[in-house]
Amino acid sequence: MIAARAHTTCGQVSPPVWRILLHSSVFGLALSVADLLFNFYLVSLGYTSATVGLFSTVSRAAGVLAGIPLGMMIDRIGPQKSILIGLAVYGIGWAIILQFTSLWVMVPLQFLIGGAYILTSTAVMPLLAGVTHDGQRAMIFGWNASATLVVGLAGSALGGILPTLAAGAIGVGPQDTAAYRLALTVIIALSVIAMLPVIERMQTVSSDRPVGAPPVTTALLPLRTLARLGLSSLLLGFGGGAFLPFQNLYFRSVFGMGDASVGVVLACAALSMGVGGLLGAPVARRLGLRRAAALLRLCVAPAMLLMLVPSLITASVGFFLRGLFVAASFPLNDALVMRATPLRQRGMAASITNVLWAGGWAGAAWASGAVQERWGFAPVIAFVTVAYLFSSVAIFTLPVIDQD
Repeated sequence: MIAARAHTTCGQVSPPVWRILLHSSVFGLALSVADLLFNFYLVSLGYTSATVGLFSTVSRAAGVLAGIPLGMMIDRIGPQKSILIGLAVYGIGWAIILQFTSLWVMVPLQFLIGGAYILTSTAVMPLLAGVTHDGQRAMIFGWNASATLVVGLAGSALGGILPTLAAGAIGVGPQDTAAYRLALTVIIALSVIAMLPVIERMQTVSSDRPVGAPPVTTALLPLRTLARLGLSSLLLGFGGGAFLPFQNLYFRSVFGMGDASVGVVLACAALSMGVGGLLGAPVARRLGLRRAAALLRLCVAPAMLLMLVPSLITASVGFFLRGLFVAASFPLNDALVMRATPLRQRGMAASITNVLWAGGWAGAAWASGAVQERWGFAPVIAFVTVAYLFSSVAIFTLPVIDQD
């Protein structure tokens, strides 16, 4: 039955959706390589965890400061063109930032890269919403999350060995700055490749919902309502920003793991997130979209607490479960936001959601880097647990136009 349902669902997916999923896979590969290697690169330059937190803060601050204008841009020129512009700027930004070592130059470039990332990732939501029906969205949004995250398995594994390969090619040590710099150039090539699937023009579906489904929302929503729709993303940003920019440093400093070993752990975590992206839709069919999103987000909290146990196996299990439940919940939350938002405001709604997420990430990353230097990871993990708990409450109390 499951196989038959999957075959039927795949047959109903349009070619534009498959192309968007391919784009997400390639862009996700670039992101996973960047996430693994860039803070190692900063450490090789002599910077500390506080500087790593600063760069993560700057990147997300770009989303906070430029998010609303970028949302207006998406609604004006369309999400497809916005993705292409975002990818071009993202690749160019990486090409330039790797040529410098001074914070005075690198920080503004990181702001540019962060803005390009926000533009690209934000535009995917309304683009996918435009080429799918409401009944498909929970599944397709989950597939898109999996396309971005499962490829992190390859990206993290690749990122773990790239410095060694680069070091052998240029005759330096695997943790030398030059090796990390050469390895990071892969991001530029992947940014170009990610543009190819979304270059061809895509048409939106003629009817947003199947016959007999509730009518599409047409009245524009006030800003306070859009902000309320993004509250859970703000709290998700708190949880992610406090820990994820330092996830590789956590395994290196707490358990003494090398770069390649850390790459394997992050690759396995990416696999768990990819599986999580596929888990959300079946749960939503049983519990309803809102309840499923809230319950799955709630499960992240106990998973984080496992990372307080001073055992690599236990901490790794908690890390994998964290990714599984986060990846299962956030596509459902995105689908809720798109359901509650009229077509003309989807770019703005996605942007405000990302602004709040980026703002939470930026503030938490900056504070977390400073806290780690004095007290280590324990208070950070405790904070992240609370953030995910309240994020679940925010989803459960979300005002949704349609009944689950």
